[in-house]
Amino acid sequence: MPARDSIHETVKEAVIKDGWEITDDPYVISYGERFLFVDLGASGFIGVRQGNKHIAIEIKQFRGQSQVADLEQAIGQYTLYRLLLNQVDPERDLYLAVSEATYSDIFTEPIGKLAIAQLPLKLIIVDLEKKEVSQWIPSRPIEKSSNR
Repeated sequence: MPARDSIHETVKEAVIKDGWEITDDPYVISYGERFLFVDLGASGFIGVRQGNKHIAIEIKQFRGQSQVADLEQAIGQYTLYRLLLNQVDPERDLYLAVSEATYSDIFTEPIGKLAIAQLPLKLIIVDLEKKEVSQWIPSRPIEKSSNR
């Protein structure tokens, strides 16, 4: 199993605060003879008719010497996980979780905007100081209840 990013626990706490239940840490994808490890699996209730929504979350910190190289690596991993999930768990959406700083540094630039729009890349933006989700791209997949 790969090493966790240093922001793993903070992102996990933020996702829980946002109303999600962590079901897997890590979420294991088994395909053929291979096992791949997405950082988190989570579920949330979206209504009586629709039941639970299931997501997988890959956490990335972008701490390398080049944010473009970090983006390349993250997109490759995200794309592979998405391909595999489409085969083994097609109802589960995949998200890439990043800090607000990482989002501001690379995903607001033209190259980051292109990745979000064209892949499409789903993001969870986390305020690391508050340990809260500050933004979902696209918008949050479940409605937050008023008592949370």
